[in-house]
Amino acid sequence: MSRSLILSMVVAVVGGHVSVGLRGLNSVAQGQTTAGTAVVQDNFDDNKMGTLWKVFGSDTTTKATEANKRLEFVTPADANEACVGYIGNKWWIEPSQDFQMKADLTFDAGGNTSGWVMLGFTPNPSAPADRYVMLGIGRSRTFKNYWWEARDGYATNMDFISRGANTVTLYISYDAWDDILYLGDAGYGEELAWQIVPNFMQNRWGRVPLYVILGVTTEKLAITSGTVTIDNFMLDKGKIGSPYPDTDPNDGGDDDTPVITDVEAALAVIPSTIGRKTTGTRVTAVITLPKEILLSNWDSTDVPILSPGNITATAQAAFTWVDCSVKILASFSKTELLQAVTTDGETELHVIGTLKDGSVYAGSCTVTIQ
Repeated sequence: MSRSLILSMVVAVVGGHVSVGLRGLNSVAQGQTTAGTAVVQDNFDDNKMGTLWKVFGSDTTTKATEANKRLEFVTPADANEACVGYIGNKWWIEPSQDFQMKADLTFDAGGNTSGWVMLGFTPNPSAPADRYVMLGIGRSRTFKNYWWEARDGYATNMDFISRGANTVTLYISYDAWDDILYLGDAGYGEELAWQIVPNFMQNRWGRVPLYVILGVTTEKLAITSGTVTIDNFMLDKGKIGSPYPDTDPNDGGDDDTPVITDVEAALAVIPSTIGRKTTGTRVTAVITLPKEILLSNWDSTDVPILSPGNITATAQAAFTWVDCSVKILASFSKTELLQAVTTDGETELHVIGTLKDGSVYAGSCTVTIQ
């Protein structure tokens, strides 16, 4: 059931509910941030997608583009149930520790149809529209609102409230010790929250990696350039996970910022469907290096690592394929992988290693665990 249909059924009976806004509505939000610089941030001032992000989307006619020093969205009027945007490019938030993130969202699109711009996260980077938490602003026909939603397949929790401002700062924070998620527009934590979600990870996905999403979802709403935007994304607090090691010798070994690989490899994992109750104790990664990489550049003493779980390969070999590309075969413990990935369904795996010249190669693929 679409959000606009849900609201069309309930707006008429919630007059008191829609007459107010969030705690920070129509005011400058005074957020609480940790001392020092942000863990990850992007103000989009360079007007081009950086290596922090990649684009996800279910509709090729709906665009997420950096322009005018912000992330802008454009949709045609026939874009129905589309969900597109930026998602973290092979880095994620580790939910074993507290995290705090915020962004400035603008929604000034008119019309008599529905759409929302959102800040959120997903445990499924290959299909973020199926499983996510979003906090956003938008409209359901003529009803301008704040909206939060937690979706896991067909199971959905949501709430909404009216808004007056077209530009707001939205805040998402998580207390790992008590497993509580806080959402609002006035700052981080319980005192400033609009929504408080207890037992958040326990009741949903377990402590799996969470990929940040900055996106828009529409139900036949035409969005023109400059009317729906995101700016000044900041992950103020949190621990970052990544399949890429920190190779900078001058940063004191701090691995809390995403590091992009030197060599993008293609990865396949065999079997592609991994059964928890099936026989077999190993999974095999097939890593295909770019054709300019020669077999002589492979370092047989370097042991590839599989993530999630930081699992060390127990055996490896390399050879030159008929198309002249170098392929590396690496064997990993199935038991360790299933201990690291506690939720069934599609999950993204990463393998990383180092070549003789010190360059880092990495590849990613999606498998199904059941």
